[in-house]
Amino acid sequence: MENQVLEFIKKVQSIAQIGLSFSTDPYAIDNYEELRKISIRMLKEYTSLPDDECELYKDFIYPTPQPAVRTLVVRDNKLLLVKEKDSGLWSLPGGWCDIDCTPKETAIKETYEESGYVIECTKLLAVFDRRHYIKKSLYDVYCLYFLGNVVAGEAKCNHETEDIGWFEVSNLPSLSRKNSIEEIQKAYHVYKEKLETYFE
Repeated sequence: MENQVLEFIKKVQSIAQIGLSFSTDPYAIDNYEELRKISIRMLKEYTSLPDDECELYKDFIYPTPQPAVRTLVVRDNKLLLVKEKDSGLWSLPGGWCDIDCTPKETAIKETYEESGYVIECTKLLAVFDRRHYIKKSLYDVYCLYFLGNVVAGEAKCNHETEDIGWFEVSNLPSLSRKNSIEEIQKAYHVYKEKLETYFE
């Protein structure tokens, strides 16, 4: 039920933003503005976040899910994970898609920056709607999981990471909110069984 409340608030706020972006009728604009204010107030009461963080779509013309990537780098049946400085937890290398990069290029770049390894991406393993895996998330994210192979480089942390390790999929460390065990297991299953890309 809690998740349904949050999804309802987000949906109302996105409808209000779309209406404010495209409507020319002054009465409709007044109604959309009222919906926007109500949804911001509801989100503040529901989450206790500051006012400016409760206006989720203020910089959007038409709110849509954000694209992100994660890279399943496999070596000797172990997965490459990086330990995040900000959370102290582990994740597959990855991040938000950059304006000037394709998703594949982003996966290669993020893996190198966070781990020091140069990889090639050989397959799109899965596309996940993160609402199904992360509860009470304010952001809608479509996450693309790529398969990566190391071709050069060596383990090296950057300003975002504090450790790098290789782990068996059955013995993963504590994961950050940037990925989930369910996502990793599904993507790994596609890799191991040589299946078609999984998508939702």
